[in-house]
Amino acid sequence: MLINVNSNSVVNISEDLRGANAVAPVSATTTVAVALAANANRANYSIYNAGPATVFLREGSVVTPALHTTPIPSGFLWKEDFVSARYTGVISVITASGTASLQVSEGTIIP
Repeated sequence: MLINVNSNSVVNISEDLRGANAVAPVSATTTVAVALAANANRANYSIYNAGPATVFLREGSVVTPALHTTPIPSGFLWKEDFVSARYTGVISVITASGTASLQVSEGTIIP
């Protein structure tokens, strides 16, 4: 970490502003579905599983539940908080069996 302790330096600080979240329904089945397309202005996202089947989420492409990174059981909400860095790529979902109804929400940074 680099810290400037020189009081003669000028530091410009800009604040990211976020717009309202956009919400959309997404159906997840045993075939890969894109829950969110890549978005360079993504500030955050969340996915609520309102369906009966567990959904497997992956940041990136997924072709099988065995390659999932995050299971979202029925009735659960997944919220990405970007503690270390924003993820702006595609968000994929799939189920091992059955169908799940998702409510997908995405906030974007106002350029």
